[in-house]
Amino acid sequence: MTTIDPEVFIEFKSWMANLAPDRDPRKRQRDKLQADIVWTLMDQGLLLSQ
Repeated sequence: MTTIDPEVFIEFKSWMANLAPDRDPRKRQRDKLQADIVWTLMDQGLLLSQ
């Protein structure tokens, strides 16, 4: 499946969690969790960066 690079996803979700203006706090928590999950998958070698 073609998709964005996992590192780009992590960067974007981290930005959304920490710096996006007017972001709902509940969504910030979800964004951080999603970035952490993808980071863990990459760390375990289950996702490859381009």
